[in-house]
Amino acid sequence: MSKKEEEILNFTVDAESSGQRIDKFLTIKAKNISRSYIQNIIGKEKVKVNGRAVSKHYRLAENDHISVEGPGEDDSNTEVEPQKINLKIIYEDEYLLVISKKSGMLTHPVPGFKKDTIVNALLYHYDKLSNLPGKERAGIVHRLDKNTSGLLIIAKDDNTHRLLSDKFKEREIKKTYAALVWGNFLEKNGEIILPIGRSRLDRKKMSISIDRGREAVTRFEVVEVFEDTTLLDVHPETGRTHQIRVHLSYIGHPVMGDETYGTGQSQKMSRELGLERQFLHAKRLEFTHPVTGEKLALEDKLPADLSKCLKILKVNK
Repeated sequence: MSKKEEEILNFTVDAESSGQRIDKFLTIKAKNISRSYIQNIIGKEKVKVNGRAVSKHYRLAENDHISVEGPGEDDSNTEVEPQKINLKIIYEDEYLLVISKKSGMLTHPVPGFKKDTIVNALLYHYDKLSNLPGKERAGIVHRLDKNTSGLLIIAKDDNTHRLLSDKFKEREIKKTYAALVWGNFLEKNGEIILPIGRSRLDRKKMSISIDRGREAVTRFEVVEVFEDTTLLDVHPETGRTHQIRVHLSYIGHPVMGDETYGTGQSQKMSRELGLERQFLHAKRLEFTHPVTGEKLALEDKLPADLSKCLKILKVNK
């Protein structure tokens, strides 16, 4: 198979998808690619239906054949500026790598913040990265909030990216976060199953939304109990924005140091402990390698700021 053939995605429209706009159809089918990116390549005539270029408004018919060209030179990652930023590599092979993201660093560029992100660093160190999500998210399969530290998976090629995205969708990647939260629990473990959606009152925040939210499942286990706080191992089974922080805040146990979803009590104590960000760290990933089949269990120890906080709590215990 030629390189050109490898870079073309092909889809055949079924009866259920007939009448759907092509940009919406491709956003669903071509996993982890944004709708804006799909619309961009449609405008560049890189999407064809039955051999002919169409507009983003095209309505599909049953048995339509869709071909999507891979990124060309003008779609390369070079438009995002590579920066010489050190990366802490936890695992790496020819298909993927897992890094330890430090707190305070964005995963990828966003409007107004085009530099000093994980993507800027990746583009400096690697010539080959997945380009499925578009130029500004090269290699990024999932993300961590700016002030959350820990393990992050990066795909080096489009096929590995698709396979990893499938594993996330099927909940085959087990994620464990360390979270220090306000208050103590009667139970040793628990499960929170509540839908999460964009807040009606503040569009920058997420909230529990029974009528409009998407399914969200978070499991947790008590690791250590302190006076007024508890250290948890948290396992999000879904990957909604701010999921852990929203779920734990809703049940009355906000993550310590969380300025967005915390309470007056939790924020006051967080300042006393010297916390300058939320105590949330992606400490462990367990999954089967999507290409080699190897079972991986990767860990990242707590960074110094969070370890210092725990030491203070242990002394006062």
